Amino acid sequence: MPIWKFTTKVKRTCNGVFIEKGMTVDVVTPTTSDPLNSPQGRDQIAAAFMSKYGVDMKKAQNLTSGYLDAVMSK
Repeated sequence: MPIWKFTTKVKRTCNGVFIEKGMTVDVVTPTTSDPLNSPQGRDQIAAAFMSKYGVDMKKAQNLTSGYLDAVMSK
């Protein structure tokens, strides 16, 4: 199963949520397709950021490739 590493690209505040540049989480997926391209994948990424940092990435509207770098490793 691939492990995806997501890292925030920029420091920003949106909807009262502060995002620091360089925040990183790992997400395990059953397929090699980018989790940012599916609702279930975005939910997984958001849950990982909430669990690790207590940051609501959905509320911050930060679940796009414009704000996150995605790297897959096997």
